[in-house]
Amino acid sequence: RDNANQQLHHLSQHQEYKLCTYIEELTDHSLPPTRQMVQNFASGIAHVRISESWVTRFLNHHRDTLLCCYSAAMDAQRHYANSSKKYAAYFTLLHSK
Repeated sequence: RDNANQQLHHLSQHQEYKLCTYIEELTDHSLPPTRQMVQNFASGIAHVRISESWVTRFLNHHRDTLLCCYSAAMDAQRHYANSSKKYAAYFTLLHSK
């Protein structure tokens, strides 16, 4: 039974800790990974294909460290208003005042 459980984990505790740390770093840089990205990261570490259910168990196991939520899409008007030319013009005008 212990051997079967060990095969289900795919990653050691240290590897899971490092994966959590990497996910936190990405999130701190405003790049939170998707479930697919977590699956790809874990597959790369384990050198085997990790299932989606493994990702769910991993996120549930580390829910005290990792927060899982869906992000809302950016409003289209905000997306179109986000322009480096507009920002530059605004700060040029602000600086001239």
